[in-house]
Amino acid sequence: MRKLILVLILGCSNVVGAQIVGKYDQFEIIEDDMVWTNTYSQPGNRDSVRAAVVQMIKSKFFTFNVIRNETGYNGEIKHYSINCKKYGRSYINTPKMYWEGEWRGKFKVEVTDNYYKVTVYALYYESTRPSTGYYKTQETVKGRFITAVTKKNKLVFRKRELANISLMSISLKDEFSLVGSKKRVD
Repeated sequence: MRKLILVLILGCSNVVGAQIVGKYDQFEIIEDDMVWTNTYSQPGNRDSVRAAVVQMIKSKFFTFNVIRNETGYNGEIKHYSINCKKYGRSYINTPKMYWEGEWRGKFKVEVTDNYYKVTVYALYYESTRPSTGYYKTQETVKGRFITAVTKKNKLVFRKRELANISLMSISLKDEFSLVGSKKRVD
């Protein structure tokens, strides 16, 4: 009887842990990649939501190669940066890749009546770090976001990165929101 109870307790704790491990905030680990998804409410039929989404995408300096498809739009993210000050982060407690890094990746926007869903995936960063040596030059550091915030098996998030994952999530959420989006001046 004790063994049965122990097995049940361990089994339940593994199930609960598995649900939390692969998903944090609006990021989820899917097939060796971190995928961010957010659904936005936007009153109106599909055509009016699509028109608002088009204006939002055009207003963003970091959206490139946008292609319309049956359900919405696909595109690339290039030169994306995070405004850490806007979210109350200091230079001391935030890694340099978030402060000075340049991000790239891909996005998909699905449009339906009364809402649109944004999915961001394949995020890569490029940042600089001081090199060791006499001349004190800086070297470029590049990598996948999933590699930077997960442990080696890419199934478990590093605890010290959870606040930074939330920072990226809120930044993406604000950037793809129709509320407060302004037209880009070319």
